[in-house]
Amino acid sequence: MDILILEDDLPLLLAFAQALESDNHNVHAVSDIETAADIVSSCKLDILLLDLMIGNDSSLQIAELAGYAAPDAEVVYVTGSTKFANGELFQMYQNTSWVMRKPVDFRDLKALINYLGKSPSGKRGGSATQMLSAKAQA
Repeated sequence: MDILILEDDLPLLLAFAQALESDNHNVHAVSDIETAADIVSSCKLDILLLDLMIGNDSSLQIAELAGYAAPDAEVVYVTGSTKFANGELFQMYQNTSWVMRKPVDFRDLKALINYLGKSPSGKRGGSATQMLSAKAQA
């Protein structure tokens, strides 16, 4: 799968990229909104893994651009922010698939990405914690 990772914490960006590349995904790892916008506009992406806050800016504009440039791409937010703590992202942006809270366990991240890649429509409007909990109960 082709995955865009937008994360401004460089060690975390590299760790996410390595974790997903180890599962043979094609990863575009960037730390700024402008480069992310260029990639969304020019590449066919399957998943966007977006840190909600990039410095003082939000990555919401990248999700909005993806709604036009890559409408079938799944958008997964990874955030340590308390903004939108009650699921507002799902109401604001219909291409939001999942929200993961930092710190992120790499096994959970890889499981979610693999799930989205196998699912005909991974867009369920939930959190990765809910998905993994439901999976554990099955």
